[in-house]
Amino acid sequence: MRSKGKKFKVNNSGQLLIVAALAIAILISATTVYVYELGNETSTVENESISNFILALKQSTRNAMIGSLANTSNGGEKTVLATNLNRLSEVVRSLHNFGLSQLYFNVLNNSLYDSGVWLSWNVSDYGVSSAYTNCTLTIEDIGTNVAVDYAFNITTTVTLNGYYIRLADDEKQVNLTCRVYNEEKSALAKELDIFYERLGSWIAVNSSNNLNIIDYGNGTYTISFTVNTPSSSVQVSINAYDLRDIFVRANTTCDEV
Repeated sequence: MRSKGKKFKVNNSGQLLIVAALAIAILISATTVYVYELGNETSTVENESISNFILALKQSTRNAMIGSLANTSNGGEKTVLATNLNRLSEVVRSLHNFGLSQLYFNVLNNSLYDSGVWLSWNVSDYGVSSAYTNCTLTIEDIGTNVAVDYAFNITTTVTLNGYYIRLADDEKQVNLTCRVYNEEKSALAKELDIFYERLGSWIAVNSSNNLNIIDYGNGTYTISFTVNTPSSSVQVSINAYDLRDIFVRANTTCDEV
């Protein structure tokens, strides 16, 4: 594990992931053409080529969703998800490896998701940034009629809890545990920015607060720092970026132990 006394650095490059998604669709499909041409005399090779083609497009869809969620969670419009999936659909229609290819998608809209995006940052002890899309990929040609349904739920979750120890007068040592998840699996953070509330104002925690962050390498981080505030409880907020540049905020209330 590593002990850190300063925040992690982040490079917000969500849009680059969208470009990468489109590039993957084109480059891998070109490879598929080559494989198909070499083995088009056997149905086994053809079936394998179609499978690889479908897997490439699924991965491209996932990458486009990750890039879109990174964009939206960093202040972009929620509609960017549908916009980028539309662009990907246009690329798919231009690929004629096995006939006419079409990618249809339906972004989720319900009590949580709006335009396929759910941002929940104001619930105590955790925060969520998520994107959900249902897709149907069809490939039609003489002797080929394929329809594949799939869905992706890209979700970054951060949990936060802690307490404080009174040192002297209004000086307190705050101790936090933060955990980061991608699709409910432990994930790493690129950056953790910590804030605490004092007399109605949010103040950034830095080295002057004796900030110490221990990275356990498995998505778990323990954080300690000192504050001077008369409040009987300490309100803490953390801004987190995962390795995919997806942003999440989580808040918690720390009481004395």
